[in-house]
Amino acid sequence: MKEFTIMKKLEEYTYVLEVILAVLLAIGIAIGLIDIVKYFVVILQAGTDEAYSIFKHFLAHTLLLVVGIELMLMLLSHSTNAILELVLFVIARKMLIYGETMMDMVLGTLAIAGVFAILKYLAPKKDFVARDDRVYSASTSVDKIHQDTGLDLPTNRGNTVGGLVCSLAEEACVPVSQGSEFESGDIRIKVVKATDGVIEKVMITKVDQNSEAEKDKEDTQTNWHY
Repeated sequence: MKEFTIMKKLEEYTYVLEVILAVLLAIGIAIGLIDIVKYFVVILQAGTDEAYSIFKHFLAHTLLLVVGIELMLMLLSHSTNAILELVLFVIARKMLIYGETMMDMVLGTLAIAGVFAILKYLAPKKDFVARDDRVYSASTSVDKIHQDTGLDLPTNRGNTVGGLVCSLAEEACVPVSQGSEFESGDIRIKVVKATDGVIEKVMITKVDQNSEAEKDKEDTQTNWHY
């Protein structure tokens, strides 16, 4: 149980550090917006020969802020798609600002096509297992799952669904392993994939209260006939 507590604390501290980094990035991006406004003044005052070079720096600065925003989203979401979108914007910035030759354009286009191919065919997707069932990465935040599905998961038991499972396992005094199931209210969480006690994927199911009642009724009738 001590191992679960340590893992839960480390997960909470890591999430807090990521949020702090995201906030600092947001502050830096807000400060960078001031420089964008200053660029307009410089462009208006520049001559015809200098305007092209200044506008190029303006685009580089703007796209760099966009990359910062995507990095902030990646830190908060822990999503594979967010990482690929960040790479996509980095490639686009490289092409628009530093691409000078046709070879640069061709390589950049191939790189962008590769990212789109990964997003379409290789990036993991949250597929429905049943009507109210979803499979999530253990690093997915509880708040995000609530926003996406409306499922009432307790937010005070862990920042991520993996932390929530560790908390439920600690409360039940049972080890976390692949196939383990835990319940919180009308929510059932099943560990779909776990390696050496580390949770990787979980299935979240909304328990059908009617089905549970019918099952209990059938069990009662069976025991009575017996």
